[in-house]
Amino acid sequence: MVKKLKIVAYSLLTFLIITIILAIIDIQFPFLYEILGVGWLIIHNIITFLINTFVFVFYYNLPTYFLWSFILMAIHVIIYTISYNMIKKRRVGGSIISVLCFIVWLILFELSIVWGILGLLCNPFWVIEWKLILLVMAIPLLFIFFFFLNVLSDTISFWIDMIHERHEYSRIRYHIERRGKIKIIHFDTSLTRLNTVFCAAIYLLIEEILRKEGDSNSISRFIRSSITNIIYEIATHFNFWPRFKNKLFRFIGIKIGRDCLISQFTRVDALLPNLVTFEDHTAIGVASNLITHTFIDRANIRAFLYGPITICKYARIGANVIITPGVTIGEGAVVAAGSLVNKDVPPYTMVGGVPAKVLKKIDPELYRPRIEKEKWLRRKGLV
Repeated sequence: MVKKLKIVAYSLLTFLIITIILAIIDIQFPFLYEILGVGWLIIHNIITFLINTFVFVFYYNLPTYFLWSFILMAIHVIIYTISYNMIKKRRVGGSIISVLCFIVWLILFELSIVWGILGLLCNPFWVIEWKLILLVMAIPLLFIFFFFLNVLSDTISFWIDMIHERHEYSRIRYHIERRGKIKIIHFDTSLTRLNTVFCAAIYLLIEEILRKEGDSNSISRFIRSSITNIIYEIATHFNFWPRFKNKLFRFIGIKIGRDCLISQFTRVDALLPNLVTFEDHTAIGVASNLITHTFIDRANIRAFLYGPITICKYARIGANVIITPGVTIGEGAVVAAGSLVNKDVPPYTMVGGVPAKVLKKIDPELYRPRIEKEKWLRRKGLV
Protein backbone atom coordinates (compact mmCIF):
# COMPACT_ATOMS: atom_id res chain seq x y z
CA MET A 1 0.00 0.00 0.00
CA VAL A 2 2.83 2.38 0.91
CA LYS A 3 4.59 1.67 -2.40
CA LYS A 4 1.35 2.42 -4.24
CA LEU A 5 1.01 5.75 -2.40
CA LYS A 6 4.58 6.66 -3.36
CA ILE A 7 3.92 5.73 -6.99
CA VAL A 8 0.76 7.88 -7.02
CA ALA A 9 2.60 10.84 -5.43
CA TYR A 10 5.52 10.65 -7.87
CA SER A 11 3.14 10.20 -10.83
CA LEU A 12 1.12 13.28 -9.85
CA LEU A 13 4.30 15.32 -9.42
CA THR A 14 5.59 14.18 -12.84
CA PHE A 15 2.23 15.10 -14.39
CA LEU A 16 2.39 18.58 -12.80
CA ILE A 17 5.94 19.18 -14.01
CA ILE A 18 5.09 18.11 -17.58
CA THR A 19 1.94 20.30 -17.53
CA ILE A 20 3.93 23.33 -16.32
CA ILE A 21 6.60 22.85 -18.99
CA LEU A 22 4.00 22.49 -21.77
CA ALA A 23 2.11 25.53 -20.46
CA ILE A 24 5.29 27.65 -20.55
CA ILE A 25 6.03 26.49 -24.11
CA ASP A 26 2.45 27.21 -25.19
CA ILE A 27 2.47 30.73 -23.72
CA GLN A 28 5.93 31.68 -24.96
CA PHE A 29 5.54 30.21 -28.46
CA PRO A 30 1.93 30.76 -29.60
CA PHE A 31 2.91 30.24 -33.27
CA LEU A 32 3.63 26.51 -32.75
CA TYR A 33 0.13 25.70 -34.07
CA GLU A 34 1.18 26.92 -37.49
CA ILE A 35 4.24 24.66 -37.43
CA LEU A 36 2.91 21.51 -35.74
CA GLY A 37 -0.70 21.69 -36.93
CA VAL A 38 -3.74 19.99 -35.36
CA GLY A 39 -1.67 17.88 -32.97
CA TRP A 40 -0.45 20.94 -31.10
CA LEU A 41 -3.95 22.48 -31.18
CA ILE A 42 -5.25 19.47 -29.20
CA ILE A 43 -2.40 19.86 -26.70
CA HIS A 44 -3.15 23.63 -26.53
CA ASN A 45 -6.83 22.98 -25.72
CA ILE A 46 -5.94 20.40 -23.05
CA ILE A 47 -3.40 22.77 -21.48
CA THR A 48 -5.90 25.66 -21.52
CA PHE A 49 -8.50 23.47 -19.81
CA LEU A 50 -5.99 22.32 -17.19
CA ILE A 51 -4.78 25.88 -16.55
CA ASN A 52 -8.35 27.14 -16.07
CA THR A 53 -9.08 24.22 -13.75
CA PHE A 54 -5.88 24.80 -11.74
CA VAL A 55 -6.62 28.53 -11.45
CA PHE A 56 -10.12 27.83 -10.13
CA VAL A 57 -9.07 25.04 -7.73
CA PHE A 58 -5.71 26.26 -6.44
CA TYR A 59 -5.88 30.06 -6.74
CA TYR A 60 -9.49 31.08 -6.14
CA ASN A 61 -9.94 28.39 -3.48
CA LEU A 62 -6.60 29.03 -1.75
CA PRO A 63 -8.13 30.97 1.22
CA THR A 64 -10.88 28.34 1.54
CA TYR A 65 -8.34 25.52 1.65
CA PHE A 66 -6.24 27.12 4.40
CA LEU A 67 -9.36 28.03 6.40
CA TRP A 68 -10.56 24.41 6.36
CA SER A 69 -7.02 23.22 7.06
CA PHE A 70 -6.93 25.41 10.16
CA ILE A 71 -10.31 24.05 11.32
CA LEU A 72 -9.25 20.43 10.68
CA MET A 73 -5.96 21.04 12.46
CA ALA A 74 -7.77 22.39 15.54
CA ILE A 75 -10.06 19.32 15.63
CA HIS A 76 -7.08 17.07 14.97
CA VAL A 77 -5.11 18.57 17.90
CA ILE A 78 -8.00 17.90 20.29
CA ILE A 79 -8.34 14.27 19.14
CA TYR A 80 -4.56 13.77 19.21
CA THR A 81 -4.27 15.12 22.76
CA ILE A 82 -7.04 12.81 24.01
CA SER A 83 -5.65 9.74 22.23
CA TYR A 84 -2.04 10.47 23.27
CA ASN A 85 -3.04 10.57 26.93
CA MET A 86 -5.18 7.46 26.42
CA ILE A 87 -2.00 5.50 25.58
CA LYS A 88 -1.15 5.21 29.31
CA LYS A 89 -4.19 2.98 29.89
CA ARG A 90 -4.86 1.60 26.41
CA ARG A 91 -1.50 1.26 24.71
CA VAL A 92 -2.72 -0.28 21.43
CA GLY A 93 -5.95 1.68 20.91
CA GLY A 94 -4.40 4.99 21.94
CA SER A 95 -1.36 4.40 19.71
CA ILE A 96 -3.51 3.55 16.68
CA ILE A 97 -5.53 6.78 17.05
CA SER A 98 -2.54 9.03 17.88
CA VAL A 99 -0.42 7.70 14.99
CA LEU A 100 -3.43 8.16 12.68
CA CYS A 101 -3.61 11.79 13.85
CA PHE A 102 0.11 12.14 13.11
CA ILE A 103 -0.54 10.77 9.59
CA VAL A 104 -3.35 13.32 9.09
CA TRP A 105 -0.99 16.12 10.18
CA LEU A 106 1.67 14.96 7.71
CA ILE A 107 -0.89 14.76 4.87
CA LEU A 108 -2.15 18.29 5.66
CA PHE A 109 1.44 19.53 5.73
CA GLU A 110 2.23 17.93 2.36
CA LEU A 111 -0.99 19.26 0.82
CA SER A 112 -0.24 22.76 2.14
CA ILE A 113 3.15 22.76 0.39
CA VAL A 114 1.61 21.65 -2.92
CA TRP A 115 -1.45 23.90 -2.64
CA GLY A 116 0.62 26.93 -1.65
CA ILE A 117 3.05 26.59 -4.57
CA LEU A 118 0.33 25.84 -7.14
CA GLY A 119 -1.89 28.60 -5.74
CA LEU A 120 0.82 31.20 -6.39
CA LEU A 121 1.79 29.70 -9.77
CA CYS A 122 -1.86 29.80 -10.88
CA ASN A 123 -2.21 33.51 -10.10
CA PRO A 124 -3.74 34.87 -13.37
CA PHE A 125 -2.43 38.38 -12.65
CA TRP A 126 1.26 37.42 -12.66
CA VAL A 127 3.36 37.40 -15.80
CA ILE A 128 5.15 34.19 -16.76
CA GLU A 129 8.57 35.58 -15.76
CA TRP A 130 7.47 36.06 -12.14
CA LYS A 131 6.03 32.56 -12.08
CA LEU A 132 9.31 31.09 -13.33
CA ILE A 133 11.22 32.93 -10.58
CA LEU A 134 8.76 31.58 -8.01
CA LEU A 135 9.14 28.06 -9.43
CA VAL A 136 12.93 28.21 -9.02
CA MET A 137 12.58 29.57 -5.48
CA ALA A 138 10.18 26.71 -4.65
CA ILE A 139 12.74 23.98 -5.46
CA PRO A 140 13.94 23.70 -1.80
CA LEU A 141 10.30 23.10 -0.81
CA LEU A 142 10.26 20.07 -3.09
CA PHE A 143 13.12 18.54 -1.10
CA ILE A 144 11.10 19.16 2.09
CA PHE A 145 8.07 17.61 0.39
CA PHE A 146 9.94 14.40 -0.51
CA PHE A 147 11.57 14.17 2.93
CA PHE A 148 8.20 14.31 4.68
CA LEU A 149 6.75 11.95 2.07
CA ASN A 150 9.21 9.32 3.32
CA VAL A 151 8.25 10.08 6.92
CA LEU A 152 4.59 9.70 5.92
CA SER A 153 5.25 6.36 4.16
CA ASP A 154 7.12 5.03 7.21
CA THR A 155 4.35 6.14 9.57
CA ILE A 156 1.60 4.59 7.43
CA SER A 157 3.54 1.27 7.34
CA PHE A 158 3.81 1.25 11.14
CA TRP A 159 0.11 2.14 11.52
CA ILE A 160 -0.96 -0.71 9.21
CA ASP A 161 1.21 -3.17 11.16
CA MET A 162 -0.38 -1.98 14.42
CA ILE A 163 -3.82 -2.69 12.99
CA HIS A 164 -2.81 -6.20 11.90
CA GLU A 165 -1.05 -7.07 15.19
CA ARG A 166 -3.39 -5.35 17.66
CA HIS A 167 -4.61 -8.67 19.14
CA GLU A 168 -1.06 -10.02 19.63
CA TYR A 169 0.05 -7.31 22.06
CA SER A 170 -1.57 -8.83 25.16
CA ARG A 171 -0.28 -12.36 24.34
CA ILE A 172 3.43 -11.46 24.44
CA ARG A 173 5.29 -12.41 27.63
CA TYR A 174 8.58 -10.88 28.72
CA HIS A 175 11.18 -10.70 31.46
CA ILE A 176 14.00 -8.22 32.08
CA GLU A 177 17.63 -9.28 32.55
CA ARG A 178 19.98 -6.74 34.16
CA ARG A 179 23.70 -6.73 33.43
CA GLY A 180 25.19 -3.75 35.23
CA LYS A 181 24.16 -0.64 33.28
CA ILE A 182 22.60 -2.73 30.50
CA LYS A 183 19.04 -4.06 30.49
CA ILE A 184 17.87 -6.84 28.18
CA ILE A 185 14.14 -7.38 27.63
CA HIS A 186 13.50 -10.98 26.55
CA PHE A 187 10.25 -11.67 24.70
CA ASP A 188 8.26 -14.90 24.55
CA THR A 189 6.07 -14.94 21.42
CA SER A 190 5.11 -18.64 21.57
CA LEU A 191 1.44 -17.74 22.21
CA THR A 192 1.29 -15.39 19.22
CA ARG A 193 1.61 -15.63 15.45
CA LEU A 194 4.64 -13.32 15.58
CA ASN A 195 7.93 -14.84 14.46
CA THR A 196 10.29 -11.88 14.77
CA VAL A 197 11.18 -9.08 17.17
CA PHE A 198 10.86 -6.51 14.39
CA CYS A 199 7.12 -5.96 14.64
CA ALA A 200 4.72 -3.25 15.80
CA ALA A 201 3.24 -5.21 18.74
CA ILE A 202 6.66 -5.73 20.35
CA TYR A 203 7.59 -2.12 19.64
CA LEU A 204 4.49 -0.95 21.53
CA LEU A 205 5.36 -3.29 24.41
CA ILE A 206 8.91 -1.86 24.49
CA GLU A 207 7.42 1.64 24.76
CA GLU A 208 5.36 0.52 27.78
CA ILE A 209 8.31 -1.23 29.49
CA LEU A 210 10.62 1.76 28.99
CA ARG A 211 8.03 4.03 30.56
CA LYS A 212 7.55 1.70 33.54
CA GLU A 213 11.32 1.34 34.01
CA GLY A 214 11.70 5.13 34.01
CA ASP A 215 14.08 5.02 31.02
CA SER A 216 11.83 7.05 28.74
CA ASN A 217 9.85 10.20 29.50
CA SER A 218 7.80 9.90 26.32
CA ILE A 219 4.41 8.19 26.15
CA SER A 220 4.77 7.29 22.46
CA ARG A 221 8.37 6.68 21.41
CA PHE A 222 7.45 6.15 17.75
CA ILE A 223 6.02 9.65 17.31
CA ARG A 224 8.82 11.12 19.43
CA SER A 225 11.43 9.25 17.35
CA SER A 226 9.90 10.53 14.10
CA ILE A 227 10.18 14.11 15.33
CA THR A 228 13.69 13.38 16.67
CA ASN A 229 14.81 12.12 13.25
CA ILE A 230 13.55 15.31 11.60
CA ILE A 231 15.56 17.43 14.06
CA TYR A 232 18.61 15.17 13.53
CA GLU A 233 18.48 15.77 9.78
CA ILE A 234 18.41 19.52 10.37
CA ALA A 235 21.12 19.54 13.05
CA THR A 236 23.56 17.09 11.43
CA HIS A 237 23.40 18.17 7.78
CA PHE A 238 23.86 21.88 8.37
CA ASN A 239 27.05 23.17 9.93
CA PHE A 240 25.44 25.16 12.73
CA TRP A 241 27.39 26.93 15.43
CA PRO A 242 27.84 24.42 18.32
CA ARG A 243 25.85 26.50 20.81
CA PHE A 244 22.74 26.44 18.62
CA LYS A 245 23.22 22.80 17.56
CA ASN A 246 23.50 21.76 21.22
CA LYS A 247 20.17 23.48 21.95
CA LEU A 248 18.53 21.37 19.23
CA PHE A 249 20.07 18.21 20.69
CA ARG A 250 18.98 19.15 24.23
CA PHE A 251 15.44 19.65 22.91
CA ILE A 252 15.26 15.99 21.83
CA GLY A 253 16.53 14.79 25.22
CA ILE A 254 20.33 14.50 25.01
CA LYS A 255 22.05 15.69 28.19
CA ILE A 256 24.79 18.12 27.15
CA GLY A 257 27.08 20.11 29.44
CA ARG A 258 28.98 23.32 28.75
CA ASP A 259 31.47 23.84 25.90
CA CYS A 260 30.65 20.57 24.09
CA LEU A 261 31.20 19.91 20.41
CA ILE A 262 29.13 17.37 18.47
CA SER A 263 30.53 17.37 14.94
CA GLN A 264 28.62 17.20 11.68
CA PHE A 265 26.96 13.91 10.66
CA THR A 266 27.39 12.43 14.14
CA ARG A 267 24.24 10.55 15.10
CA VAL A 268 22.85 9.80 18.53
CA ASP A 269 20.33 6.96 18.92
CA ALA A 270 16.95 8.38 17.86
CA LEU A 271 14.94 5.93 19.96
CA LEU A 272 16.58 6.67 23.32
CA PRO A 273 18.56 9.93 23.03
CA ASN A 274 17.77 10.67 26.69
CA LEU A 275 20.23 7.93 27.71
CA VAL A 276 23.20 9.84 26.22
CA THR A 277 25.18 12.27 28.40
CA PHE A 278 27.94 14.66 27.35
CA GLU A 279 29.62 16.19 30.38
CA ASP A 280 31.40 19.57 30.28
CA HIS A 281 34.25 20.19 27.78
CA THR A 282 33.74 17.05 25.67
CA ALA A 283 33.96 16.65 21.90
CA ILE A 284 33.12 13.99 19.33
CA GLY A 285 34.35 13.86 15.72
CA VAL A 286 32.58 13.70 12.37
CA ALA A 287 30.22 10.82 11.46
CA SER A 288 30.38 8.97 14.78
CA ASN A 289 27.49 6.88 16.13
CA LEU A 290 26.27 6.58 19.71
CA ILE A 291 23.97 3.56 19.94
CA THR A 292 21.87 3.14 23.09
CA HIS A 293 19.78 0.17 21.93
CA THR A 294 19.78 -2.86 19.67
CA PHE A 295 17.30 -5.58 18.71
CA ILE A 296 18.42 -9.20 19.08
CA ASP A 297 16.70 -11.74 16.82
CA ARG A 298 18.71 -14.92 16.33
CA ALA A 299 17.96 -18.61 16.97
CA ASN A 300 15.31 -18.68 19.71
CA ILE A 301 16.38 -15.35 21.23
CA ARG A 302 14.11 -12.35 20.73
CA ALA A 303 15.21 -9.43 22.85
CA PHE A 304 15.71 -5.69 23.12
CA LEU A 305 19.00 -4.54 24.69
CA TYR A 306 19.60 -0.98 25.85
CA GLY A 307 21.83 1.04 28.14
CA PRO A 308 23.18 4.56 28.78
CA ILE A 309 26.25 6.15 27.20
CA THR A 310 28.24 8.69 29.20
CA ILE A 311 31.04 10.88 27.86
CA CYS A 312 32.88 12.24 30.93
CA LYS A 313 34.59 15.62 31.27
CA TYR A 314 37.46 16.51 28.90
CA ALA A 315 37.01 13.28 26.88
CA ARG A 316 37.74 13.41 23.15
CA ILE A 317 36.29 11.02 20.56
CA GLY A 318 37.63 10.85 17.00
CA ALA A 319 35.77 10.61 13.71
CA ASN A 320 33.76 7.51 12.63
CA VAL A 321 33.70 6.02 16.13
CA ILE A 322 30.92 3.62 17.18
CA ILE A 323 29.96 3.47 20.86
CA THR A 324 27.64 0.67 22.01
CA PRO A 325 25.06 0.61 24.85
CA GLY A 326 26.23 0.83 28.47
CA VAL A 327 29.64 2.38 27.72
CA THR A 328 31.26 5.16 29.77
CA ILE A 329 34.16 7.13 28.30
CA GLY A 330 36.22 8.19 31.34
CA GLU A 331 37.39 11.69 32.20
CA GLY A 332 40.14 12.95 29.92
CA ALA A 333 40.08 9.79 27.78
CA VAL A 334 40.81 9.84 24.04
CA VAL A 335 39.24 7.45 21.51
CA ALA A 336 41.08 7.09 18.19
CA ALA A 337 39.21 7.58 14.92
CA GLY A 338 37.43 4.55 13.45
CA SER A 339 37.23 2.65 16.75
CA LEU A 340 34.46 0.39 18.06
CA VAL A 341 34.02 0.99 21.79
CA ASN A 342 32.07 -1.80 23.51
CA LYS A 343 33.58 -1.53 27.00
CA ASP A 344 34.17 1.27 29.50
CA VAL A 345 37.24 3.41 28.83
CA PRO A 346 39.29 4.25 31.97
CA PRO A 347 39.98 7.94 32.73
CA TYR A 348 43.04 9.52 31.09
CA THR A 349 43.57 6.65 28.67
CA MET A 350 43.90 6.54 24.90
CA VAL A 351 42.11 3.64 23.20
CA GLY A 352 41.71 2.55 19.59
CA GLY A 353 40.88 -0.34 17.33
CA VAL A 354 38.01 -2.73 16.62
CA PRO A 355 37.19 -3.48 19.35
CA ALA A 356 38.97 -0.63 21.15
CA LYS A 357 41.98 -1.52 23.31
CA VAL A 358 44.21 0.58 25.55
CA LEU A 359 47.02 2.20 23.54
CA LYS A 360 48.62 4.35 26.23
CA LYS A 361 48.03 6.30 29.44
CA ILE A 362 47.60 10.09 29.49
CA ASP A 363 49.19 12.22 32.21
CA PRO A 364 46.33 13.88 34.19
CA GLU A 365 48.68 16.80 34.94
CA LEU A 366 48.24 17.93 31.33
CA TYR A 367 44.68 18.93 32.23
CA ARG A 368 45.57 20.75 35.46
CA PRO A 369 45.82 24.27 33.90
CA ARG A 370 42.38 23.82 32.36
CA ILE A 371 40.90 22.45 35.59
CA GLU A 372 42.39 25.32 37.60
CA LYS A 373 40.98 27.87 35.17
CA GLU A 374 37.59 26.20 35.46
CA LYS A 375 37.74 26.54 39.25
CA TRP A 376 38.79 30.20 38.95
CA LEU A 377 35.90 30.96 36.55
CA ARG A 378 33.46 29.33 38.98
CA ARG A 379 34.78 31.35 41.92
CA LYS A 380 34.32 34.55 39.90
CA GLY A 381 30.83 33.47 38.89
CA LEU A 382 31.71 33.67 35.20
CA VAL A 383 30.32 30.21 34.33
